Parts: sequence; structure tokens; C-alpha cells
Amino acid sequence: LLAGLSDETLLSFPAMSISSKIMAMELFSKQLTNYMFIGDRNAMPIIPLKMVQTSLTYGMSPLSGVGFALFGNYLALVKGEVEEGYRYVKIALSLMKRMPSIAHDSEIMYYSTHTKLRVEPIQSAIEHYAIAHTAAMASGAVRFAFGCAFVYDNNSFWAGKKLDLVVNSMKETMKQMIFYKNLVMIGLLRPICRLSLRLTGQSDVHQRDDLTNIFGETYKEGEGISSKLPLVMLTECFAKFSEGLIFREVDKARDSIQQYLSIQSLTTVNMSISGGFFRIFYAGLASFYVGRELDDGVLITRGTECKDWIEKLVVSASTWNFQNKAYLLQAEEQFCERNFD
Repeated sequence: LLAGLSDETLLSFPAMSISSKIMAMELFSKQLTNYMFIGDRNAMPIIPLKMVQTSLTYGMSPLSGVGFALFGNYLALVKGEVEEGYRYVKIALSLMKRMPSIAHDSEIMYYSTHTKLRVEPIQSAIEHYAIAHTAAMASGAVRFAFGCAFVYDNNSFWAGKKLDLVVNSMKETMKQMIFYKNLVMIGLLRPICRLSLRLTGQSDVHQRDDLTNIFGETYKEGEGISSKLPLVMLTECFAKFSEGLIFREVDKARDSIQQYLSIQSLTTVNMSISGGFFRIFYAGLASFYVGRELDDGVLITRGTECKDWIEKLVVSASTWNFQNKAYLLQAEEQFCERNFD
């Protein structure tokens, strides 16, 4: 359906008027969130395709921008077609300006930024998550606002923003998540928060046994269904093997990488998750480190896979963002091969 359609043609489509199709767009958007948390990567691409198809058939709605942003993410993050994906992200943002919606603008900004991180300077692109957070809070979409706050804090940390500011932002986000009883987002942010605190020499976040969900049920930290979600488990493993890498704790790094691999491969990316390249980059560094220390050829091979994946981004995405990461992984690979020249 998209073949041969120019940007101007897409932006000139009439508004969607059939109420059942408008409701279907709402359903598609909600379903994507479910797929994201349960880790169903095979079903996720269906959502943007259905949203774009519905928009081209019945007209554009305020959620059409979400569909185009997600489609752009699928092309850029999963298929590696960064330039084409970035085109649809820009179309999504143009649709948002054409038919603004307090209820959905934050979603469009949020998903569009996933691809922007591949193309635009990372530290400045991250700020769009903060803007999306403000828009979500203004619309009353508190849960979505927490998603924006999490990816902003998380990506700020891995992008190397000033650490004390990142820690303060994480602490404030955690307070709000606890107040609103969002156990899933707490489970996502807490591992990164703990690593940040250790890096700054501050006290760890104490494990809590009084977390209460929206139904009034009380859990200890690490218990309950939220802690068993693949997305939460992967985030915890990522934080732990990164911590093992940074502090040269080889056993922690090894065990966490192996646990991560039991869930998915190191180079698997998710079209609805921001900053997946950070995980692949640090997974490569950690794999080379552990493989070298323990003479584990399998992990060194994993590191090479991560290096190859980052090298592709140097060509297809932003050289500014990824060339230095590729150089570092190449150096680690040579170090493992005892090539010191």
C-alpha cells in the first residue's frame, strides 16, 4: 500500500471518520504494550502494519502517527533499514502536527525517538523522551509517563550524561513509581538505579518488602508476576553483567550473560524498546572480558557477533554515534586474540 506514495500524499490523506476503525486503532495501540512486556517479538510487527493499513484505507486518525512511528522503528531497528525507517518517523511527527491530540502526542514522540537515537546525536535526542513525559503527564497518562521517564533515565545513564544528575532523576522517578504502585516500571528502573548509586559511591537502594500493587496486594521486591516478565528479567541481567564488566567481577558478569542468553540472544532487538544498541554494545564488551579471563571461546564469539552488529550501524546509521563503539569492540577483539600491535 505504501509503494509509490510520497510524503506529501501521505500527509494529505483525509481524516478517519468511522468510529469502529478509530476504536480499532486504540485497540492496536494497547495491544502493542501487552506484546512488549510479555516479549512476543513475532507478534509486535503486526501492530504497526495493521495501523498503517487501516490509516491508508479509512483515513488518518490521531493514532496514525503512532502506527507510522512504530513502522519506522520496525524498519530501522529490526530490519536495519535506518534511512527508510527515519523517513516514516518524520512522517509520524508531521501527522502529529497536522492533527494534534493531547491523548496521543506523547506516544508519537516516545516511539519516534527510538529511531532518532540511531540517526541524531544521542545525548540531544534523548531529551525528546523528557518532552514526551511532560506531554503524557499533561494528558493524565501516568503509566505511559513512567515509560517515558524510565527510558529517559536509562538512556541518560548509558549515554554518559552527568552521573549525579542522572541519579537524582532516577530517585525522583522511583518515588513516583512507588506512589502510583507501578511494580513493572520499578522492576525495570531499580537495577540501573542500583548500578548508578554504586558508581557514585552512594548507599544501595534497600530491598523493600512492602511494595503494593493497584489491587492492594503486598510483595517483596523481586516477587510477583512483574519480576517474571522477560523485559524485566533482561533488564536486570543487563545491569548485572554491565556491573561485572565495570567493576571487573568476572563471575557476576559470566552468570548474568548466561542468564540473559537463556532468554534471548545478545543481538536480538525489540522494535518497541529504546536504546537496544546500548545492550548489544555492553554485551559485546562483557563477552570479550569474560571470554578472555576464563578462556571461553564461545563468549568471545558472542562478543564478535555484537561487534559485527555495531559495525553495521556505523554504515547504516550515525557514524558519530557508533564509530567509537565499533573501535572499542574491535580493540577488545584484538586483545582476545593477543594482537597488541
